Amino acid sequence: MTFPDLFRLIIANLKRMKGRVIMTALGVVIGTAAVMVLVSLGAGLQKQATESFGGGASLNDLRIHSITSGGGMPYGPVIMEGMEGKVGGSDQRRSDEPVLNDETLDAIRKLDGVDLVTPIESLQAGSMLRYGKLVGYSSVVGVEPAFLESLTAEYGSVELNRGEIVLGAYIPENFYSEEMRVGGMGPMENGGVDPPELEGARLTMTLQRYSAEDGTMSEKTVRMYVSGILESSGWRTDYTAYIPLRDVIEYNSWAMGKRLDPSREGYQDVLVRAASSRDALQIESQIRDMAFIVQSERAQLEEANSFFTIIQAILGGIGAIALLVAAFGISNTMLMAILERTREIGLMKAVGASNKDVMIVFLGESGGIGLLGGIGGVGLGLILNVVLNLVGKSIQMGDTFGGIDPDMATNITHTPVWLPLFGVIFATSIGVISGAYPASRAAGLSPIKALKYE
Repeated sequence: MTFPDLFRLIIANLKRMKGRVIMTALGVVIGTAAVMVLVSLGAGLQKQATESFGGGASLNDLRIHSITSGGGMPYGPVIMEGMEGKVGGSDQRRSDEPVLNDETLDAIRKLDGVDLVTPIESLQAGSMLRYGKLVGYSSVVGVEPAFLESLTAEYGSVELNRGEIVLGAYIPENFYSEEMRVGGMGPMENGGVDPPELEGARLTMTLQRYSAEDGTMSEKTVRMYVSGILESSGWRTDYTAYIPLRDVIEYNSWAMGKRLDPSREGYQDVLVRAASSRDALQIESQIRDMAFIVQSERAQLEEANSFFTIIQAILGGIGAIALLVAAFGISNTMLMAILERTREIGLMKAVGASNKDVMIVFLGESGGIGLLGGIGGVGLGLILNVVLNLVGKSIQMGDTFGGIDPDMATNITHTPVWLPLFGVIFATSIGVISGAYPASRAAGLSPIKALKYE
């Protein structure tokens, strides 16, 4: 029997039991749609978690931290004068600990594949920004000009000179009126105050220092010119204000009551940018060998992807349970078909059909049921994903999420390109596997007994 003959026979048999095929295929449709929706939900979670992962940093970026560095706090800690040794100063280090000074930075620059090495210092004095009658807070860090070259300014430029400041995209939204600050309200409760236009504005930054000796609070006010506002690129930059590195060192020296020299004593953080992802792996390993703490956006992204891959597998497995139930329906349908067509099977064998031909016919029929169900399930799954995304966006734009802008609403599901094809192939495979036992029974029938079957 040729393949075209087998194919025509399979199609004819499926049409002959159309009602039973439709009912059986519906089980496969539900199972395939469940797999589609659940895996898409997992993929949607992964996409939302990883789209802005790293806060706008390049996956080839490495952040190096000294073991004893004080590090910057989101809104700038108030440093107590006379407690230098307890806040990341050189007195805190052991003599055998590595230091992120200029000598170390020069050694890192000599590593193969290193494209950029630049220090980062966080402002270690309580800092409050003022613009007219508005006040605001921000994480303030000092950087060299090379640090900002990879960022894009929405207004102004990313160039930093003495007394200038570059603001993250969302810092203007952190400003609120002085009356609200006195009343205990914060940026999230600003009463609907519109974000100020800070392009080219003159800000004042109030630094605070607490003296442990006499219990007094000292303040220092510096004036800053907003040279640029960055485009939104992630949490790491959107809520951070950048000022020249030497300015931060000067302010930290005032806050700690002594002259600081990070070029000798060590910087808090250092950004290392590799030329490629392959170089980043090698550089990260070499820097860890120097006994420094390395934060790699690429490594964290890989860990997150591995986690969400497991989540997708679990969700897909839950949906596959429905397909397993449908598999029993296919097997039952094919067993019933054998009983109804026993004499027909005997006749096929009598006219020369082999056991292999009979088995292929029944496997083709069960696989055809799986294929029909898979195509229908993929279509239903895609429709359900669209509905879920519409519902999810409407909820995000409602009162529950504060009525966010429609452009900021995100899809809660994401259908990978491979998923529809996988759904069809998987459903077809389930159909073929389910028909294996009935097909083997049909192939094993004796032609004589089958022709005598009533």
